Amino acid sequence: MQSSLNFSSAIAKVTSILTLSLAMSAFSCSLADIRPDSIKTEITGDQFKKGREILDRSLAAHGGAERWQQAGPVAVKFTDEWPGFLNRTLFMPWPENPMDATIYLLPHKDDARIVYRKGKDMGHFMGIQHWIPYTGKASPEAPVADIAAADVELHPADEDIKFWVPTLNYFLQLPYRIGEADVVAYAGERKLDGRVFQLVFVSWVRAEPQEMVDQYLLWIEKKTGYIEYATYTVRDMGGFVTGTMHYSDFEEQDGLVIARKQAVVDSPEQPGEPLHRLSIEEIEFNADLPETLFYPRPDRQDSKY
Repeated sequence: MQSSLNFSSAIAKVTSILTLSLAMSAFSCSLADIRPDSIKTEITGDQFKKGREILDRSLAAHGGAERWQQAGPVAVKFTDEWPGFLNRTLFMPWPENPMDATIYLLPHKDDARIVYRKGKDMGHFMGIQHWIPYTGKASPEAPVADIAAADVELHPADEDIKFWVPTLNYFLQLPYRIGEADVVAYAGERKLDGRVFQLVFVSWVRAEPQEMVDQYLLWIEKKTGYIEYATYTVRDMGGFVTGTMHYSDFEEQDGLVIARKQAVVDSPEQPGEPLHRLSIEEIEFNADLPETLFYPRPDRQDSKY
C-alpha cells in the first residue's frame, strides 16, 4: 500500500505544478466557450431539432444506448502512451510510460477501477465508487475475484484520482453517453481531409459557459455517423482549458462500434503532437465481475463537487 500512497502523492505534486503553470499562462479567469458563432446568440428550434436528429443517428451508428447498457460490466485492456516529455511531467497519471492497464467499467456510470498490468506497480489499482477515490494492490496478474477482494484505502480528498478515473471512463463511453445532454444544436458542416463532418454542440442546462459544466463540439462523419472528433472544455482542471479527442480505427464487436485508438490533440484542423494516445487491445462485454469490484465500500458515498 505504501507504493500506492507514494504514487498518489506524486500525482498531487504534478497537479499542483500543472495548476500553477496554467494559472500563470492565463490572461484572465474567463471560461472557455467553444460554441461556434452560428449558435452563440441563440439556439433556434430548427438547430436543436437537426442537432438531436444527427446525434440520435450517431448513437444508432455506434450500436445504440440500449445495446451498450446490456453489454456491461465491461473490461477494457489498453495501452496509454504519452509522447512528450513536458506533457508526461505535467499531466501523465501513470508511474510508467507507456502504461498497460485494464479499466473495469459499468455502462452509463462513472464508477470504475483501473488496474496496472505492467512494471513495478503491476497489480496496483485506483478507482472511484460513488465519487470516493480509492487505491489498493492485488497480486500481480491476480484473477478478478482476488482484485475485487483486495483491501482498499479510501482517499476522499484525492482530486487527481477523482479526475482521471471518471475522465478516462467517460471518453471511452462518450459515443453512448453524450446523448444524455439536454442542450443540443446543429452547428453546420466542415470539410476535413476531403470528407464532410456535421458539427453538433452539446452541453447541459444551458449553452453558455458554466463553471461546473462542460461543453462539447462533436465532429460526426456524415457518411458513417461516427464521432471522430470531440472538442471539449475541462472545467475540473481550469475554466479556460480545452482539448480534442480524436477517435479512429473503428471496429464492430457484438453490434457495438468501438474506436480502438483515442488520441488527445489540439484541434481537428491542427492536431499537433498528441497529449497522449490510448490504444484498446481487448474489450470484454458482459464480463463476470463481482459488484465489489466497483463498490468495495458500498456504505460510503460522496458527491462530485
